[in-house]
Order: sequence, then C-alpha cells, then structure tokens
Amino acid sequence: MINIFTKISLSTFVFANITTLLVLQTVTAKQLQTKKQMNQAIPRNSELRIYPANNNLPESRLIPLDRVTKKFRNIQITEAKLTTYQEFAAKMGLYKSSISTNRMVWIVTYFVQGELRMSKGRSICTDRAKIVEVIDAETGDSFGRAIHCPQENEIDFMAIPKIF
Repeated sequence: MINIFTKISLSTFVFANITTLLVLQTVTAKQLQTKKQMNQAIPRNSELRIYPANNNLPESRLIPLDRVTKKFRNIQITEAKLTTYQEFAAKMGLYKSSISTNRMVWIVTYFVQGELRMSKGRSICTDRAKIVEVIDAETGDSFGRAIHCPQENEIDFMAIPKIF
C-alpha cells in the first residue's frame, strides 16, 4: 500500500516540477529575432493623419478642378465646388476630428448610370445613384462619399425572398 502511494506521489511531484519549469521558460523566454522581410506591406491606415486648416493657401497651391474630375471619366458630374470642410460637415452632419473645419475641399456631386456595386460585388442601387464625394483640395485624398439612391431603385438586402 505504501509503495503505490509513493509511486503516485513521486509521479505527481515530477509532473508538477516539469510543468512549472515549462511555464517559467515560456514566461521568461525572449522573442527570437527574425530577419525583417524586405518590402513588407505597411497598413494603409497605420497612423491617423491630421489635416490642418489650409484656407489661407493661394489657389495655385490647391489641386485644380480638371485634375479632380479627371478620375471621374464616363460619369455625369452635376456639381464640383471648392469650399471648406465645415460646409460639407454641416450639411451631412459628419465631422471627423482629424480634419480641420477650415480645410479646403472639393465637393463633387455626380450620378452613376446603371447598377452601382460596392467593393464586395453587392449591388445597392439599380440605376441613377447620386454620389457626393469629398476630396482634399491640397493632397487629393478622399475624405469619403455619401451615396443616395432613389427609393424605387434601392435594393433591400434584408427583404425575405418569396418562395411561392
């Protein structure tokens, strides 16, 4: 009887010590230095970019209208307006703290004929989607866009398909 308990106690003691050593090594181990890969991709939004006021810049330092509208080929542009971010934000109710309200932006309004698809291929509007895009007038960075679809052309993804 004593012999069985001694073997079990010894096995438990050895198991506990090995486990403790493994945990201790794991906690105190230093991370291995690996070679840094060349051409590693840097996340696009890895740091928040701040856009300070630039409404005091001369127009010659801002991107001209023809360069802004160049990327909108084959699209019906209805309005392109140089204004401050404040005007857009007040109209849409969208403020970004990283963009000064006195930042000069181009507000470009255009229509997309036919079906409008998003990045994952989902169609959101069957025809005549109105898009309002905000583009920084100094750098050309896009600050975002608002998409408006006529109600009769909206696609409701939450609708339950009729089986019968």
